[in-house]
Amino acid sequence: MNPQPPPPPRGLSATGGQGRTTLVGGLPWAAPPVPDGAVPGMPVVSDDLSRRDGDEPAGPASFPARLDELVRRSPPLTASLIVHVIALLALALWVVRVRKPERPVLDLSFASTEVVEAPDPGVQIVPQPEPVEEPEPEEVKTEEPPVEDPIAAPPAIAEPIEAPGAATAEATAPVVGSLLDGRNIGRREALVNAFGGSDATEAAVARALEWLAKQQDRKDGLWSLQGPYVDGGSQENRLAATAMALLAFQGAGNTPREGKHKAVVAKGWKALVARQLPDGHFDFSPPIPSHHALYSHAQATIAACELFGMTKNAFHAEPARRALAYAVAAQGRNGAWRYQPREDGDMSVTGWYMMALKSGEMAGLEVPPQAFEGITTFLDSVAVEKGARYGYRLDSPQKPPVQVTDAISAEGLLCRQYLGWRRDDARMNAGIELLLASKFIDWENDKDVYAWYYITQVAHHMGADPWRRWNDRMREVLPREQVGKGAEAGSWDPSLDKWGHIGGRLFVTCFCTYMLEVYYRHLPIYGDAAVEAASAP
Repeated sequence: MNPQPPPPPRGLSATGGQGRTTLVGGLPWAAPPVPDGAVPGMPVVSDDLSRRDGDEPAGPASFPARLDELVRRSPPLTASLIVHVIALLALALWVVRVRKPERPVLDLSFASTEVVEAPDPGVQIVPQPEPVEEPEPEEVKTEEPPVEDPIAAPPAIAEPIEAPGAATAEATAPVVGSLLDGRNIGRREALVNAFGGSDATEAAVARALEWLAKQQDRKDGLWSLQGPYVDGGSQENRLAATAMALLAFQGAGNTPREGKHKAVVAKGWKALVARQLPDGHFDFSPPIPSHHALYSHAQATIAACELFGMTKNAFHAEPARRALAYAVAAQGRNGAWRYQPREDGDMSVTGWYMMALKSGEMAGLEVPPQAFEGITTFLDSVAVEKGARYGYRLDSPQKPPVQVTDAISAEGLLCRQYLGWRRDDARMNAGIELLLASKFIDWENDKDVYAWYYITQVAHHMGADPWRRWNDRMREVLPREQVGKGAEAGSWDPSLDKWGHIGGRLFVTCFCTYMLEVYYRHLPIYGDAAVEAASAP
């Protein structure tokens, strides 16, 4: 009997019997040669009689050794079948291991939170929504027909007969009880048409209010001068920011119970009233900068009086009365207001307090006549050019007023209008002509929304040619310069504005909104004559 050759090393191929090579699991495993006397295809009985079938080998046998034994003891057909099945399973496992699963697409936007089943079981994805073009905000329409006389104004003032162009004596202050009525839904559209507004101006107001609504702090209901928007102001004053935002909403007829933004207004007023002290002023923490405190109180007083005047709701009466009482008590000895209560005032702060007192009158609240007399005395002290222009304040009684600017002059003329100067007063006409000549809404080179805000009111009350000239420019520039896309869409950029670095984006946006609401925010003081002039072709 010929001696059997030694088995080949593992991992190498060898031939035996018929010279076949078997592949197991993708690796070559050689079939051993058939011993002498064995019948090919029949199982070979092991010489090792020390263990039975099913017993573990005595030594540390490896899986290949056990497989090798199984193959030797199996018929050739069975062994071939087993080897091929194992090879196919191994190949299938290898294919599964290298196939990369399809990556799920995740959408992290807030547009949709719906989860759907992915093609592969056990994997979930959030579908990307189709891009939807945001619709333009629309003004809420009413089915209520417009009132018969949507431009009703206070009774005309009895005027003394004097030579044309002469400086006239003071007339009785106009009755202002109905000046807030233009905000009623039934009147706004007619007033926009009568005073030269347009679809573009109304769309700009709607976009601005949408932007302001997004800036309200959802936790406490207040607004901020410093964010969350970009280009915030350099100083924080949440009382001023909240009052200015509420004035913008109320200017378009929104109250806590009426209007598209009633929920925003209700939350803002709840926050403000919670911070009002018994003496009427508003307590904020961190405290308001000292030189802002009385400015801010005047703005909040205007808003409080407007709200009561618009709603006639007794719930809003007490906050308005307390705020108004504090305003009257804070008037300075020279008839004006400044940074601290009862100190000699300046024209800038006094312009806001004039509107606070007049807003109180519009709401039907009592305002002592001595307060208006004090304002008249102060205006006389800072008037220049016979009352056509006004200075900021007097540094001393022996010197002329300082800082005679367009903004301050417009504030002075607006106060004169509310205190009874006639529409055809020579000083009034001279003053408005000077303003129109030097401050004609130049957005690129001379941006000053604070001055434009006061000029807009003076020109609107004047009506006729001054208003048409001013309005033609204003209604073109402001809608055009409003931000149209992105997170700040609906606002106005504060860069390069004279006070934009201090007040920031909210400040500039509120003042631009007030100007575009002018058609109905306050009815004109001078009544039918101004209405006819504004309605003329």
